[in-house]
Formats: sequence, C-alpha cells, structure tokens
Amino acid sequence: MQHLYWRQIIASCLLMGLSLSGLAQMTGVNQPDHDAEKFWAGLYFGVISNNYQYTRGTGFLPGFLATNQTSNIQSTPTLFLHGGIPVSFRIYKNLIFRTGTAIILNSDISNNYTKQGTAGPQVFKTSPIFFQVPFALKYESDRYDVLQYKEAMRHYIFAGTTMNYDFSNGSVYYGTSSSPNPAILKPLNLTYDIGLGLTFVINDFVRISPELKFSYGWNNLIKPLPTGTTSPLTNLDALKTNFISFSLHIEN
Repeated sequence: MQHLYWRQIIASCLLMGLSLSGLAQMTGVNQPDHDAEKFWAGLYFGVISNNYQYTRGTGFLPGFLATNQTSNIQSTPTLFLHGGIPVSFRIYKNLIFRTGTAIILNSDISNNYTKQGTAGPQVFKTSPIFFQVPFALKYESDRYDVLQYKEAMRHYIFAGTTMNYDFSNGSVYYGTSSSPNPAILKPLNLTYDIGLGLTFVINDFVRISPELKFSYGWNNLIKPLPTGTTSPLTNLDALKTNFISFSLHIEN
C-alpha cells in the first residue's frame, strides 16, 4: 500500500514541475512584492505516516513478567490523509511565523502484542481523528533562478510544535471484534516538529511548496485506568506518537 502513495507523491511533483514550465513567465519576476508582504494564507493536503513508539519498563525484564501481562508489542505504521489551512506572518525579512489548523482523517492503527502465558499474537486497533494546531518558525532563502525562470524558487527549513487532539471517541477494538472498549490512550498529543521544503513561484497568483515534516511525541499517551483494570499497555512506561508527513502547500 505504501508504495502506491509514493507513486502518487512522485506524480504530483512531476505535475507541479510541468505547471511551472507551462505557467511561469519567460521574462520578469512573478509576485515581486511578496517578499514585503506581512500576512498570507493558503491550504495544503498530503499523506502522513503515524506509528506508536513504546517505552518498555522493568515489567518486560526476564523474571518480572506476570501471567497475562504484555511480553511483546509492536505498532504497524499507518498512512493517513491530512490537510489544512496554514497562516503565515512575516517577522523579519526571511523569518516567518506559521500557524493554522489541520485535520488528520481517520484510519485504523494496528498494534500487535503477545501476553505472557498465552499462545499466539493478539491485536488491538485504535481509530484516531486528529485536529491539529501547529506553531512553527520558518526560515526561507532568498529567491534564485531555476531553469530559464528568474527568481522562481526558494528553499526553507522550519521547527516548532503541534497540538494534536483526537476527537474520535477514543475507543479501542480487540481482535476482529466490532464492539468498542474504553479508551486506553489520552486524546491530547503534543509533538515537536522539524522539516524542509521548496517553494515554486508559479505565476502572479500562486506559489506551490512540496514539504517534508518529521514530528516526535512529547507526552506519554497512556491513560490511567481504574484500579483492578488491565490493558495491553499496563506494564509499559510510556507510549508516544511519531509522524512523518509529505504535503503540498498552495498559497497566493
């Protein structure tokens, strides 16, 4: 499945290049006043890979595992669709503050685990729907020529943090059962982000930027459970969410 998404990404980049060749003016500079603008907005869409990172505690050490406690656990990276509305504020020349809103659409995350004293692996699934509010500082280069087009490209890097809130019901599903069970993960997930991208000034109205972002979880997502209640995460020290995303930003 993942190779199909990468084919779509490559095809999008090729189409973007063709648009640049077909629409950019042969002479002059497109959007010459943009470098002085203080505020602008746009939209973006793309794909994002989400997987859980587990921190195993002393309960995983030989001799410490009790019957029915998790002895092995692994998350399967899952591809989601995501999109949003970025808003940018120029702080000074090439330094920009970027925020906005975004959503990561629902998809199941499968977690394979094995219990001590139980034969065979088991699985539980979560189906988060993340609402995101990112905050980032972005530093972009000066414009430079590309092919025969004058000052039509620039590259940039950025770093920041994102608030991810899961507004699904947070239920977890065990095995093939369609019956929901109480949530075992907290809905609020904070990440710190780094990334890079390229901006193509297509014409006097549109700029397109393919962008790659890496996000790493800050907070432990394991939800405290009532006394006497167990889950596959009982003997874990922490669980965090990591994202890798590719997106195409369109701004005017």
